[in-house]
Amino acid sequence: MYRSLAASVYLPSFLMSVCQGSVLLPLPLFALELGSSAAITALVFAMRGLGNMILDVPAGVAASRLGDKATMLIGVTLMACASLFAAAADSPAMLAVAAFVLGGSMSAWLIGRLTHISEGVAPSQRGRAIAALGGIQRIGNLVGPVGAGLIATGAGFQAVFIVVAVLAGVSLLLVIRGVKGNQRGHHAESPSLIRVIPHIVSAHHRVFATAGLAMLLLTILRSARTLLIPLWGEAMGLSVANIGFVMGAAAAADTLLFPAAGYLMDTHGRKYSAFCCMVLLAVGLLAASFTTSMTGLLIAALITGLGNGLGSGINATFGADLAPEGERGEFLGVWRLMGDSGSLAGPMLFGAAASAFTLASAFHFAVAAGLLGVVVLAFTDEPLRRDPISRTPGQRPE
Repeated sequence: MYRSLAASVYLPSFLMSVCQGSVLLPLPLFALELGSSAAITALVFAMRGLGNMILDVPAGVAASRLGDKATMLIGVTLMACASLFAAAADSPAMLAVAAFVLGGSMSAWLIGRLTHISEGVAPSQRGRAIAALGGIQRIGNLVGPVGAGLIATGAGFQAVFIVVAVLAGVSLLLVIRGVKGNQRGHHAESPSLIRVIPHIVSAHHRVFATAGLAMLLLTILRSARTLLIPLWGEAMGLSVANIGFVMGAAAAADTLLFPAAGYLMDTHGRKYSAFCCMVLLAVGLLAASFTTSMTGLLIAALITGLGNGLGSGINATFGADLAPEGERGEFLGVWRLMGDSGSLAGPMLFGAAASAFTLASAFHFAVAAGLLGVVVLAFTDEPLRRDPISRTPGQRPE
C-alpha cells in the first residue's frame, strides 16, 4: 500500500506541504515590505484561510464531476500560478489575491488527494494511509518555513514564491505520471453548487450531528494548542526562543507519532484514536493553565503534542470512511468546510474568552470543548468496516 502510493501521493504531498509551509512566512512580511499597515497585513494573511474555506465545497464538486486526478492537478496548478503571481506582486492588493488562490489551491489538492485514497485504499488500511499523509504534512510544514527563511534572507521574498512555484510544478509532473485513472463520482442526481451544502447535510444529518460535530469540536480543541500555549508562555515572561523551543518539542512529539495513529485507527477503530487524541489534548491544555515555569509548560505542551499525534489524519479518515460512494467528493467538500470552520471559530472563541475573563479561562473553554467532543463521540457509530480485500489505489471495488 505504501509503495503504491509513494510516487503518486506521498511524494507530491510532501512537496505541497513544503509549499504550504513556505508561504506562511513571506505572506505577512512581504505585505509589510510592500507598504501595508499591520491591519492590512493581517487581512492579506487571512485571505489564505478564506480561500481555503470558500473553495472547499467547489473542490468537492470538482472531485466528483471532473475526477480525483483532475482535481489534484487543478490544485497544484493553482499553487504554481498563485505563487508566480505573488512573486510579481507590487501591491498588497495583488498579494491578497495571490493569498486567496493559494488557500484555494490547497483545498483542491487535499480533497482530490483524499478522494483518490478513499476510492483506492481498503478501509482496513485507510487509517495508516491517511495518518502517513498527516505525518508527511507535518514534516513539510516544519521544513517549509525554515527553507523559506533561508531563501528570503539570501534572495528576497520573491525568490521564495518562485521556489514554491517550481516545487508545485514538480508535484504536477508526479501526479500526471503517477496517478492512474481519473475516478469520477457516479450519482443519478447532481445538485447545483448552491444546493450542495443543504443537500449533503440533509441527506446525512445524523452523521454530521454525531461524527461531524465531534470532529468540529476536535478541530476547535486543536486550534487552542497552537494559539494559547505561546500566549501563556509570553504571559509567564518566557523569551521568544524558549517559547519556540516548547512549541518545537511539542511539534516533534506530534510528528513522530503518526505511525502509531495509523495503527490505532486500523486495529482499534477510528473512535478509539479520536478519544485518545481528545483526552490527551484536554489534559495537556488543562495542565498548561496551571503551569508557572518553563518546565511545567514544556511537559503540558508535550502531552498535547502526543495527543495531537495520536489523532494524525483522524478527521480525514472519518470523512473518507463516511463519504457515500455516489457523492464522495461533495461529502468531503462539506466535511472539510466544517473542519475549517472550527479552525476559524476556535481562535475567535478563545480570544473572546481571554478578553472577557482571563487567559486561563480560554484554556478551560478549550477543555470543555474537548470533554463535549468525548461525549458526542460516545454517541457516534464506529465508521470502520472491516474489508479483507486490498485494492490498488485507483481501482474501484466491485
